[in-house]
Amino acid sequence: MLTSRRPASRPIAAVIVVAAALAAGSLTTTAPAHAASGAPAQPPRATSHSTHSQSAARLTCAINDTSGCLNNTATSTFTTTTSPADADGSGNSFNVADLTSTAGWRSGKTVTVDGATMTLPNFGTGTYDNMLASGQTVTVPSSGAVNTGDAVVFLAFATGAAAKDASGTITYAKNNCLTSDPADQDYSLDTVPDWLSGPSSAASITLVHENHSDNTQTSPSSGPKVYAISVPLVCPGSVISSVSLPLFTNGVQAGRPTPHILGLGIRPMTVTGSGSSAQHWVGTWASVQDTDKVQLSDDSTATVDDQTLRIPAHVSIGTDSGIGARVHLSNAMGATPVTFDAASVALQDTTAGGATAASAPTTLTFDGSASVTIPAGGDATSDPVTLTVPQQATVLVSLQVHGSVSAMPGHSVARTPVWVSDAANRTSDTAAAHYMQTTYAGLPYLSGIDVTTSTSNPTGSLVLYGDQSVNGDTASEDGRHHLSDAITNALVNDPHGDTSVDYGVLNAGTNSNSLLPQITNSPNLLNALNPLDRNVLVQGNVRTVLVSTGAADLLNCTSNANTCATDVEKGLASLKTQLNSYYTDDSQIYIDQQPITHNSDITVYLATIPPFTAAHPGTATQEAAREQVNNYLFDSYPGEFIDFAAAVSTDGTATSSTVKAADLSDGNPSDAYYADLAGRYVNDADSGALIDPPN
Repeated sequence: MLTSRRPASRPIAAVIVVAAALAAGSLTTTAPAHAASGAPAQPPRATSHSTHSQSAARLTCAINDTSGCLNNTATSTFTTTTSPADADGSGNSFNVADLTSTAGWRSGKTVTVDGATMTLPNFGTGTYDNMLASGQTVTVPSSGAVNTGDAVVFLAFATGAAAKDASGTITYAKNNCLTSDPADQDYSLDTVPDWLSGPSSAASITLVHENHSDNTQTSPSSGPKVYAISVPLVCPGSVISSVSLPLFTNGVQAGRPTPHILGLGIRPMTVTGSGSSAQHWVGTWASVQDTDKVQLSDDSTATVDDQTLRIPAHVSIGTDSGIGARVHLSNAMGATPVTFDAASVALQDTTAGGATAASAPTTLTFDGSASVTIPAGGDATSDPVTLTVPQQATVLVSLQVHGSVSAMPGHSVARTPVWVSDAANRTSDTAAAHYMQTTYAGLPYLSGIDVTTSTSNPTGSLVLYGDQSVNGDTASEDGRHHLSDAITNALVNDPHGDTSVDYGVLNAGTNSNSLLPQITNSPNLLNALNPLDRNVLVQGNVRTVLVSTGAADLLNCTSNANTCATDVEKGLASLKTQLNSYYTDDSQIYIDQQPITHNSDITVYLATIPPFTAAHPGTATQEAAREQVNNYLFDSYPGEFIDFAAAVSTDGTATSSTVKAADLSDGNPSDAYYADLAGRYVNDADSGALIDPPN
């Protein structure tokens, strides 16, 4: 059972707001009478979000049918005569074929992004297809749409420059965790990135073309983009009755920052069902999506053609008596849809190993269907299956990929073998006769596995978020020597433990050069963009996050030591604030049958930066910056950091400039390096050095 943490850090009263401030006035948002005819209206002059003097009826719609809230046209069909659209006040727009045909975001259908399912408007018809953030009320029906969860996810983009501090409210229905019934939670989208100049690394989807009102079309170098932005719910599991969009603008004007919202959805919690049929899910394995092209060992691009992939996943925690498992697939980095004609899951044969299953694989379905199509930028979760998964088992997930795929998105440096069959559906094969081991350097499509945990005393997961130190880029290539595997081993072998893995250990490591926040409007970010949202916050019942990053940022910095260090310090502090603003899925308790918020935001540990290695040496200035960052962590976060630097350094201190020889192989971290990091983590958890031990 969770215990209350940081009782004074974020009082509940601080998140309760009254809508009276907005009731004094609103921007003009009433749709012109001819809007339904198919011809978009001339957009009214944009008004600053700080000006609320005009008054008009607010637009209202349902979260699964936003047609009543649409007030701008941002997509067009490019032919000899481009259909009318004006996303930015200068007559520019998305090319609808890029969005619907190429990326697979179908008009009027749903798309699941970062775990939240959203209903899309109709695109390219010349009618309204997005919501300018102008105070619309989006209601959440009691059926037909997800109305409880742990976060609201917005599909959004800005035109005219990034839109800053767009604030709205989330209204909870009766029996919520706040002090009134119903009650409002204030939220703010710190930054909605610009569709053209915003960072590609944070985009959910990047398109190719931009259409113009003079019937021309260009291909901007960065590509028009759409972003997913999540907002934490302070009452996870409480029913939401509506979401009020920010009162920011009622029109587009060239050069004026304007947020657009294509859709929004509520990300479900990891508790499914209710009463005696409730299942509590926890992540047991994860792999982040960080490349659009999985490579072969010779650096060429891996392809498949109607073949079946068999992917091994070395899990951490096992199933409880509920014996349930489910699988997460991702096309987050893809540019086109992918279809899986069949999928299955099985335990690996512990004797034969490789692609051999221990018994006949269990068929996976998605919303009851044996096949599933995932659009670009999207993800999918399988229906639960009955499968007993022991702790530290290797699970084989088999995916038959439909048709010829010239580039598979996935995880770039997986250090994990992958097998591929002949051109056939081999998902039900137990034997490995039709499979051969590939030379994939990466791991395509598979992004996570959840298992059931105790209903009476559910456990959570520890997510390791970081760069090469977490990913294990130079560890053994057997899929069993990432930092997550090393920590799982250390938990099992802990002399203070009972040989069991008591919580999921999930690897969100990536080969990225930087994982520090790239968009900063405020140092106290209370919402999340990708990759943080997709790689961490969607994981199964995340309770603890260990952040280990910053080395690449220091190695890339050419400024003075203080500037290099300060930038990393600010980035780490911002990451911690973001993650701390989210609550665990099981953060509520009930008193007199009423839900009361348990003060249990996600616990965040920051890791000190280990010494640079011979393979990636730093300058004297960069080394000085590294030591400054580590001293900052010691001074600023007592009881909330793990001293990875001391774990692998020559003299066992955070300021030693060299890694001990036993932890290196050809100048790179070896398996022993990751084992030492894991040992330090478990030792700190055992010794009481951490304010909030993982659970």
